[in-house]
Amino acid sequence: MNDILPHTEHGLFADDSALWTTSNTLTSLAQRLEQSIDVFESWCKSWRLKLQPTKTEIIHFRLHPRKKYKHSVEVKVENTTIKPLDATGYLGVIIDKELKWRNHLQHLESKMTGRISLLRYLVKSAQEPNQKTMINIFKAIARSVMTYGYPVLLTANEKVWDRLQIIQNKALRATLGLSIDTSVEYVHRISKIPTIKEYATSLLHKSFNTASSNKGQTLLLRSNNSILGSNIGFHQIRSDPASDLLTWDSF
Repeated sequence: MNDILPHTEHGLFADDSALWTTSNTLTSLAQRLEQSIDVFESWCKSWRLKLQPTKTEIIHFRLHPRKKYKHSVEVKVENTTIKPLDATGYLGVIIDKELKWRNHLQHLESKMTGRISLLRYLVKSAQEPNQKTMINIFKAIARSVMTYGYPVLLTANEKVWDRLQIIQNKALRATLGLSIDTSVEYVHRISKIPTIKEYATSLLHKSFNTASSNKGQTLLLRSNNSILGSNIGFHQIRSDPASDLLTWDSF
């Protein structure tokens, strides 16, 4: 992947890959992505990998998400035209073109419903539920889900975090066997659990402190302001093994 053009970044993690680039014009944006995809296709062929265009997705982030263009950013993979979507999933995080995180929030709410029910069941089924044990279970199966991807979620507005806090309140009430009308202040006081945003922020600070304290390591922070006024094209690919020929696709 060292041959990917300088104007395009790429990410590889297990069976997931992504390409992204920026430009001030749609034409240049599409050209940059197309060039990088061509290079990526060549790399795949050299490693006996085959792209699956039907599972490849592209999303276009722009300064004015609601602005309509006569011609959207499109790319071709294996001679198949890929058109941009309103949202796509990458490494467990649902990213929408407006970066409002509504789709990801709906995904979390759906995922947490079953976990909250499980917490209530565990409390009711135990003759003498241990609060410390239940709090540890809450941290393992509930809070870890809500804070997954916290470095990017911390860019979300307060409305998103308010809804996440409501989910945490429900989960804590279930964890402690409390009624749904128990005050939030009481729930947090007896559980000694911080608000979900406070916890996510503490994780971020801890990560920075750990990275900066490692000798011989370089910590690079890139400001979000550097992309303002630019168009961003994001192209995602995922790989799945198939007999002796690996297939790369995206979701």
